[in-house]
Amino acid sequence: MSIFKPSLIVRSIYQIDGAALQRAGIKGIILNWTNTLLPMNADSVSDDMQAWLNEFKTTYAFEIVIVSNSKPPERGNELIREIPHLFEAGKPLKKAFKAALKRLGTSTNETAVIGNGLITDMWGGNRLGLFTIFVSPSWTKPRFVGAMKWMMVKILRF
Repeated sequence: MSIFKPSLIVRSIYQIDGAALQRAGIKGIILNWTNTLLPMNADSVSDDMQAWLNEFKTTYAFEIVIVSNSKPPERGNELIREIPHLFEAGKPLKKAFKAALKRLGTSTNETAVIGNGLITDMWGGNRLGLFTIFVSPSWTKPRFVGAMKWMMVKILRF
């Protein structure tokens, strides 16, 4: 198995099946901030994203923590008041994920990482044996780097 190979690949965070994660024993989610939860340069979380988060927290009772290498946002602060977070976390270092697991109160086999970074999110999560979900953000225009990332994920799957 490739260290960069995600457990699941989706085009949008909205394609993630909460019931399937729950059946797989997932209880906690480590969620990337930029370009996964919040589009780059966005002022706030969309209503659709807020509904997705609410469903995952209430319907499926997932514990959620935001883990990001970026600085704490000046915008979108309403969400980080609601959800525990670790900014400037140092992903893919194991300490970032271990700190998130501690906040969640879950073990590695009960936790999923959702993100758009092959190195920061997928490699970091795979190193600890977490269930990894690679998201290709639907709100970004296709770019060369993004296309290369997607092709790399497809290649590494095999």
